[in-house]
Amino acid sequence: MSNIIYIKKDPILIELDDSVDKKSAKRMIAFKYFNNNETLLNEYLDKNNSNSSGLINNKSVEPKAQLEFSF
Repeated sequence: MSNIIYIKKDPILIELDDSVDKKSAKRMIAFKYFNNNETLLNEYLDKNNSNSSGLINNKSVEPKAQLEFSF
């Protein structure tokens, strides 16, 4: 019964998915891993980023409601 699949996620994709400002994160990742070449980063993301493509675009984040306490 060992039908468990372990997927090791790419550190580049993890950094990009965890970032808040995607544009500056892409610049930092391009500098860090691709010798400051954003074109190579975009090609890499097109090939390897099938499930997180919605997060790379400048998608606005809706603010969460503030909790209010009644005293």
